[in-house]
Amino acid sequence: MSIDDELCELQTVTEGDRALQLFIDRYELTRLFAEYLNDESPRNKILFFHGDGGNGKSLLLKFLRQRCCKLFLPETWQQLQAIPKAEVAKVAAYIENAKPGEDCIPVPAVLLDFSQNLIGDRLKSPFDGLLMLRRNLAEAFADLPYPLRFPLYDFACVWYFYKTGNLEQAKELLPSEEMDFITGIVDAVSDTSYASIAKAVLGVFGKHLGEKFKLSLQKRGLKEEDIKAIQGMEPHTELIDALPRLFAKDLNAAMAQQEELKRIVLFFDAHEAFWGHQRDLPEEVFFQRDEWLRCLLRALDLSAGIVAVVAGREKPRWVEATRFAIPQQYLDSQLVGHFSPTDARDYLQKADVKDAALQQSLIDYASVAADEVHPLYLGLCADVVLAARAQGNFLTPDDFPTAPETLDKSRELINRLLRYVDKEVEVAVHALSACRAFDFELYLKLGQALHFHATRAAFFDILTRFSFVWQVQRRGENWYRIHDLLRRLDDESGNEITRRAHEVLEQHYRERGEVAEAIYHANRLDWERGVEEWVEVFDAALKLSRNDQCRTLLEVRSDLLIQNDFYLGRISQSEADYFASLARYEEAKQEYLEAIAAYEQDLSLIPKDTATLNNKGTTLFKLGELQVRLALYPEALHSYQQSLEAYNQALHLTQDDADAHNNKGNALLGLGNLQARLSQYPEALHSYQQALAAFDQALNLVPNDNYAHNNKGNALLGLGNLQARLSQYPEALHSYQQALAAFDQALNLVPNISGSFQQQGECARKIR
Repeated sequence: MSIDDELCELQTVTEGDRALQLFIDRYELTRLFAEYLNDESPRNKILFFHGDGGNGKSLLLKFLRQRCCKLFLPETWQQLQAIPKAEVAKVAAYIENAKPGEDCIPVPAVLLDFSQNLIGDRLKSPFDGLLMLRRNLAEAFADLPYPLRFPLYDFACVWYFYKTGNLEQAKELLPSEEMDFITGIVDAVSDTSYASIAKAVLGVFGKHLGEKFKLSLQKRGLKEEDIKAIQGMEPHTELIDALPRLFAKDLNAAMAQQEELKRIVLFFDAHEAFWGHQRDLPEEVFFQRDEWLRCLLRALDLSAGIVAVVAGREKPRWVEATRFAIPQQYLDSQLVGHFSPTDARDYLQKADVKDAALQQSLIDYASVAADEVHPLYLGLCADVVLAARAQGNFLTPDDFPTAPETLDKSRELINRLLRYVDKEVEVAVHALSACRAFDFELYLKLGQALHFHATRAAFFDILTRFSFVWQVQRRGENWYRIHDLLRRLDDESGNEITRRAHEVLEQHYRERGEVAEAIYHANRLDWERGVEEWVEVFDAALKLSRNDQCRTLLEVRSDLLIQNDFYLGRISQSEADYFASLARYEEAKQEYLEAIAAYEQDLSLIPKDTATLNNKGTTLFKLGELQVRLALYPEALHSYQQSLEAYNQALHLTQDDADAHNNKGNALLGLGNLQARLSQYPEALHSYQQALAAFDQALNLVPNDNYAHNNKGNALLGLGNLQARLSQYPEALHSYQQALAAFDQALNLVPNISGSFQQQGECARKIR
């Protein structure tokens, strides 16, 4: 039963497989996880690991996924449970080393890491996050005798693409392992009359899912009504909101139908990535960020054997959410803390640091409090010792004096580590820290430009086994990334090699036409220049409907340095416009709210900033337009009124701003149209008249502003329609004639101005 039902290979020390070999401690957490998999009665809770950055939460999830996803024979599990808690290390070791096929079988598991920005997917968004989870599950079960099926979710995705005019994207984004099935749904939707789609889709289900599907239809009660219910959902609001529940419903049904499948594990890492560096967000915006994840977790039938494991730096505030709250009784929060000195000593022993006095010195150096040893610092200490040893330099306790402060400690450890490697490798590391990711070709490029000896045999293979380097998924195999800690320290310290590498890489990517990557490096050289170019290029691409370019720019967006709230709002505003253009309205709404929050934060510091006031007004106006589209009329009225307030504040400071007058007129026009729709006729008449006054003000300042003429025509057309509705026919005729004159003016200035021909024709018809 779901919560909803009840409520209503890399050889390094600090990264990769070597880190798994050195995995130490976490015995209680390992045993707890095994209990979730092996206890006869599944636990109806979400397992949430939390703790400071660098404490090894991601490594713990990797360890559990690769070494501990095992379902033991009942008698074996009983024997393990009988071992006293004092000997928990013995239990953890047995779980880790047990061989599938002897007394246990593997449990399918998938991982969704919200911190990954290198694979082109915005995993934190509800649509892309679920799609990635769907693809991961399809891949994990591709070779198993009991593949998972997601018929309702797959149809809902196809239907969404169909209703938004992007049907071919369904074949691109849904699992390639099930392309015949997806194509069948696409064909059924595109080639069948609306009334017959539900029956045709059920036929596709039966054809592609096999004989067992007929039985599953009976067990889960899947009928044409389920398909029709999805067809009846408004795609931009209701359907998007329903996707997590449909996904969970299909997974719940699959677990109920597959007797062989006792458990499945869904790992979610880096929960904090939903917010990045933003913590002071309005409550509505804060809880919107991970709303789809809460919705999914609530809808999963945990009692059917689905195990959900989430890791993040802070305990979740899910109980406080107004929508899809998860009460505390459904959370099992476990702290992933620092190492104890005993565990730290065991770690160093496994890392081949055997000298007891040196061990104690390293433990003291890596300690952040009494009896609390920071795992990342301890790993770096071990790296220093091992790298020095490889150069024939055997360090002693005297080489690790009293530890400096935390940031200095990180820098000192990294500098020490680089001190014990070849100078060419040191230069290469600082150069490659400029890359978001690199391969051998990029390594050679930087070597030639910065004059370090770049050859595969001499250095690249050594480099890719180094502590700061791990493999990433990007554009294919053999792509790597320097540890974020080193990249941050190099940028903050203004490392000259890193800066020169950014210059080389900016030019390299511009020559290749990869503008997004070039902007990233421009941003690292001059953060404001990079952000301004990002906004300029993104807005231009959006205007030309170059959605592929917008997606590549969004891929680097989270890596940009943005050092004031105005630019943060500007970027969120552009993102919102993009999502609105794709009819992804919930995501657009969230980005508009984030932009408004950023502008308000900027205004709290500089209250009389007219640019910020104007942008805030524009964003509120666009939010109002979006809310009208979603039939959220009270919210839209409020947004329009707030927009006008922002424009009035800006105009109070600068009366000769034609754009501000024009924008104010648009907000008044939108408000008037909504008031007319809501039969608030006196208010609508007043708004139209104020809008005309604002457009006239703009035209007094810039007489040849074609947009102002066009907007004035729209206001006069709206006013004429309202006057005709109120039987004020002479006044309506006069308004239509004035509107026609305004559209003529706009077309004289710009003959192909968007919409003016149609509006001109509408006025002419009404006059006749």
